[in-house]
Amino acid sequence: MRLSKQLFQDKLTVPDNWRDIDTYKLFEECGLVEFPYSGFPLFLPVGKRVMESICRIIREEAENSGFNEVYLPLVQNRSFLESTGRASLFGNEFMELKDGLEGYILAPTNEEVFLDLAQRGLSSYRQLPVRIYQIAEKFRDIKKAKGILRSRQFLMCDMVSMDETEQSLHESASLFERLVDSVFSRMKLSPLRVEKNEGKYVDYLIPCSEGETSIAIDSEGNAQYAGDKDRDITKASSVAMYFIFEQIGNQNPTYQSERGTREEIYLGTYGFGVQRCFHAAVEMYKDDFGISFPSIIRPFDVSIIVMDSDNSQQIERGMNYYNSLSVNGRKVLLDDRHGKTLKEKAELADFYGVPVKLVIGRKEIEANSVTIKQRGIRLGELVKFDEQLVEAYLNE
Repeated sequence: MRLSKQLFQDKLTVPDNWRDIDTYKLFEECGLVEFPYSGFPLFLPVGKRVMESICRIIREEAENSGFNEVYLPLVQNRSFLESTGRASLFGNEFMELKDGLEGYILAPTNEEVFLDLAQRGLSSYRQLPVRIYQIAEKFRDIKKAKGILRSRQFLMCDMVSMDETEQSLHESASLFERLVDSVFSRMKLSPLRVEKNEGKYVDYLIPCSEGETSIAIDSEGNAQYAGDKDRDITKASSVAMYFIFEQIGNQNPTYQSERGTREEIYLGTYGFGVQRCFHAAVEMYKDDFGISFPSIIRPFDVSIIVMDSDNSQQIERGMNYYNSLSVNGRKVLLDDRHGKTLKEKAELADFYGVPVKLVIGRKEIEANSVTIKQRGIRLGELVKFDEQLVEAYLNE
């Protein structure tokens, strides 16, 4: 990605007081997200890269666990929620359509849509268990939006299992628990597991000062929802959850059993809050230089810094390195902005968690070399450009 070709150039400089800025506000201050309207995030290229990495991990682990991806409409009929009696749960948060689309709403949740799929597409016990998921936006007219933690439009991964027996349903839930472990292990996040309703509702939470869930953590690290008698209360943000339904509405979809009778399915719903996973990573991996993203979700591996963007030789050299590293699979940031100092360019690379910087200036052109630096370290090494050397720095 070439920074000289990006919008919001004024936000591609690290604020001096960034350590004092709330995490949810930091996303906007540092060029990850914009909000054209309150509660509706617009992910800029750097933020979009991280979001895509999180979605890729979830997709890979979901597919490995036997969940198959679908894509549901972002508009649904309000009658779906009314038929199960759950419309009242969302109060006045529906975003309703008008002008010939009365009765339709922007999707606030998808359990009922999954049920409709089962009612129309499920016939025999031989199809069970069915495990499907989607990654798409949800819409709720939340009155007090808070960055990407609590927005009116938000990206979610919704998953559902349709099972023949209660035992099979719990096997699906266990499968999701293993999926959660795999996803967060790869992201190097450690959520706390909290359950209620005799284990039918399970929440995975990351401690976060801006979170909206209060939990209490005992001396052994076990968490529970905070009660009136708890003294040491920690705020947390939900990043994943699942809910085992005995029944939604009056009747679950049915199928023809092996005995020839009509039986109701057992339903489990599961999900990841993709934006909340992003927020959790930023919250947990802030350090003295910025956000030291885990390698699997960091937006860039290498930053190429051109000291004089008006110098054609430096620009050409920078583009050559950029193309060479990109072709070989590295995520590369080319900072060829005008009017920015080496210090400002280096600080931005460090803030975005880029582990290696390649600096190109007059000295490097004359020596037909490049200065290579590690994140947060001012001094570098003047060397001949070598991709294997870059790889060695990345692996340190």
